[in-house]
This record gives sequence, C-alpha cells and structure tokens, in this order.
Amino acid sequence: MRWYDSLRRQAEIAFVRHRGRQVGLPTLVAFGVEERGRRSRITISVSTSIGGAVVRNLVRRRIRGALDAKPPGARPLRVLFVARPPAASEPYARLAADVETALDRLRGL
Repeated sequence: MRWYDSLRRQAEIAFVRHRGRQVGLPTLVAFGVEERGRRSRITISVSTSIGGAVVRNLVRRRIRGALDAKPPGARPLRVLFVARPPAASEPYARLAADVETALDRLRGL
C-alpha cells in the first residue's frame, strides 16, 4: 500500500500549481502545499514533449517508484510533479534523487 493517495480533481491540481511552493530541479518541477488530511496526495504530469506514450509511462512509473521507496514525511502535502524532458534520458538514480530533494524542500514550507 502506498503512503500517499492520488490527487485527481482538476481544481485541486490547478490550486497546487498556482498557489503552491515551486521547486525546480533538472529532471522535474514540483509544486506543493500543505494537506489538512491525514495522508499526502500526489499527482504526476508528463507531457507529450517528453516523448511518446511508452516513454511517458516509463517516466511516470520511475517517479512513482522513487516515491514508493521514500518513507512518508511527518507533514502531509499535496504535490504536483511535472516531468521535464531530461527525465526521459537520466538514470533512475538521478530521477529518484531529484524526487527526494523536491519532497524535502517542500516539507520545509
């Protein structure tokens, strides 16, 4: 079972993107705000500029895998991860390090 739930409603995603704190890294950009619920809620956006469907799904799975490997933090967050084109060509270790860095910076709200 994952330590986070999915952020699905378009209005909530837009709120996080426009009002959230932004962390820019080479492979992704993360937007985050504090969550009042018990669990964090996360969504991953991978645009067609990354590549075809196979590449986009690979990047999405790699980000999700990096999230699953990281333990939950003390404070729940609403987070939007937006993958950048280098995410498709970087090794998993670099992508996982960027995901961890983004979450650590967002938790320091």
